[in-house]
Amino acid sequence: MLPQHLSREVEARAVTEILARARRLLRHAQRPTRQVRGTWPEAGELDLEATLERPRPWRPEDLALTRVEPREAEVVAVLDMSLSMTGDKIALTALSAAILRLKLEALSLVSFDTEAHTLVRVGETVGVRETVIRVLRVPAQGYTNIEAGLKAAARQLGRSRKRERVAILMTDGIANMGGDPVKLARRIPRLHVVQVGAEEKQGTASCVAMAAAGRGRRYRAHTYEDLPGVVRQLVRECFGG
Repeated sequence: MLPQHLSREVEARAVTEILARARRLLRHAQRPTRQVRGTWPEAGELDLEATLERPRPWRPEDLALTRVEPREAEVVAVLDMSLSMTGDKIALTALSAAILRLKLEALSLVSFDTEAHTLVRVGETVGVRETVIRVLRVPAQGYTNIEAGLKAAARQLGRSRKRERVAILMTDGIANMGGDPVKLARRIPRLHVVQVGAEEKQGTASCVAMAAAGRGRRYRAHTYEDLPGVVRQLVRECFGG
């Protein structure tokens, strides 16, 4: 076992490399935004077409405006960190979490093995570097209790008052402990599932069912090396970033 000062140095180098790779992957990406429609005297650009459709004579409040704002979504990433997770898999999971944190206004983190562990709570302000550190420090241990992870995610999203509340589950879909995760998926406003690893009948059926129950999408990362790219695709398609 490395002395503590060397362990911290190795961790710091790993975090720096993960952040550099995350920023390379996102170098041409923009943060998700949404278009907001309003009327004078709100802030925004004149929407001439929408204004012309309104009956005349126009009053000041008939002037239609549009503006672009950051897309405010409460997102919880739910990470499978059971015993099968090796060093490379944990690093790639941390890289995926960094991509989410760099792209989204708010990101909470839940990991699960035999039990669930909340790494970043809703409303807690944690920078991208600290986000990566918290993922890297999760020990790979225990069984795979997807139900516990989704229950913790639902609990965190329940604390948010944002209109858009989303969980992103990263797992192979094969639970060997806990109850039926599909039932928990129904309690989440929207659940996207990234199925990681080789195609396996049980895992595929579970991931498809969880995404359907959570009114979300299922994505496939055939290996953990594919995971960061798939997460980047998910953000682009589901959040417009």
